[in-house]
Amino acid sequence: MAMVNPTPQGTTAHDAIRERRRQLQSKRRWRQLTGLWRTSVLLTLTGGLVWGLTLPDWVIRRPEQVVIRGNQLLKTEALQAQLPLEYPESLLRLRPQEIIHALETTLPLQRVTIARQLFPPTLIVEVQERKPVAVATCNQCWVMSATGQLQGPASRWLVDGLGFVAPLSSYQARAVKPMPTLQLQGYFVPVKDAPRPQTLAVDGDRQQQWQQIHQILQQQDLPITGLDWRNEQNLIVQTPLAPVHLGVVQWHSPTFKKQLSALASLKQLPQYLDPRQMVFIDLVNPDEPLVQLRQQPTQQPLPRSH
Repeated sequence: MAMVNPTPQGTTAHDAIRERRRQLQSKRRWRQLTGLWRTSVLLTLTGGLVWGLTLPDWVIRRPEQVVIRGNQLLKTEALQAQLPLEYPESLLRLRPQEIIHALETTLPLQRVTIARQLFPPTLIVEVQERKPVAVATCNQCWVMSATGQLQGPASRWLVDGLGFVAPLSSYQARAVKPMPTLQLQGYFVPVKDAPRPQTLAVDGDRQQQWQQIHQILQQQDLPITGLDWRNEQNLIVQTPLAPVHLGVVQWHSPTFKKQLSALASLKQLPQYLDPRQMVFIDLVNPDEPLVQLRQQPTQQPLPRSH
């Protein structure tokens, strides 16, 4: 029986194991090199980004670097004053949506768009305005928006159809000729823990009431010259005929919609009553409207048109 020499087979197996080990070590070194390369690239990109963000040439340092476009009614300075910016401000760190939200919830603006220009560094703010349709008054007050922006101080404020306000002084002179004639009294309410004395805000419920009344005004020629919220228990609508009492108003209630419909029918009232004899009209219950006449101790049912 022939003898088999195991040396070649053992040597071959040993070489295969050694080759396998060498390949694994090579792969491990390659993975390490790849990881180092990726880390280096990431650090380089991060450093470049930080460097880019802090470049002096990409920073706005003064209001003159903010370009306002599209404003035909409001002064440029009034818009710039409401920008939530702290100079110097990096153009790349700006949050356009925050700027848009602050402007659209503070000023009578229909739409705001933001663009950034790096060379030269410029922030471009383009606006679409809403026309003022009413005047609200206070005694040299500040008005705070829902986002905490302050306007004022001022005594006369122009109000748009959605209830947003801006001081008369924020408007260009030609934009307020003629002035709106509809007057809103008691439209503002005090702000708790206000940052400044005499700080007021637009009440959300009153703003909703005004929006609905203004919408009706656009659809019908209602005889309304003003609204008075000074008595919280009674919203008074001023008309050429007489003040109209609506009581406590819930803007989303069916009763309020009936009251608005009843207001529209007041145009026909002079056919039945002499306006000079009317003290006020009671529409607290629009299903049973009443009128207080001079020389009459009690309210009388309001004549209905047929």
